[in-house]
Amino acid sequence: MPVSDFFPFIFMVSAAYLTTPAHGTDVFGTYWNCYCSQCASRRRVVHRLVDLFSQIPSRWIEELSEHRSEWLPLPMWGTLFVPKDSADIRNIEKLTKSIEDDDEESISFRDAGWQAVAATGIYAIEFDEELLLGIHGAGYNFYVQHWSKLYDALDYRWHESI
Repeated sequence: MPVSDFFPFIFMVSAAYLTTPAHGTDVFGTYWNCYCSQCASRRRVVHRLVDLFSQIPSRWIEELSEHRSEWLPLPMWGTLFVPKDSADIRNIEKLTKSIEDDDEESISFRDAGWQAVAATGIYAIEFDEELLLGIHGAGYNFYVQHWSKLYDALDYRWHESI
């Protein structure tokens, strides 16, 4: 009896690693580990987009809302991002929609005024006349899971193309 009959999962997994991913992707289905000039350019511009935003500690907003006797639930990640460019702000606002999940935490965010930014996993709220962006997560690559999706949703084309 062949070994594959006893351990078929080993052969299925290893076969997946033997296939070459399409250009611009890696085994995770992202461009993040592709080192061609186009993908490297794309990584740089996604970083540039995020670098254009001001970054503020969530604790500052928490303290400000407590001082005003307001309760504002904040996304898990301890940093909030504030777009500074008016074009970015308008474009992001066009992408906002109601948070659709119905778990207790999502309802809490929705009731407080947070909105989802397209299908990026980024939340947005206007607070003190500023658009705040937050990510409710930790322990993974935000550039891959959130910021590159925002770059795509904004339909920016800052990167080199073939």
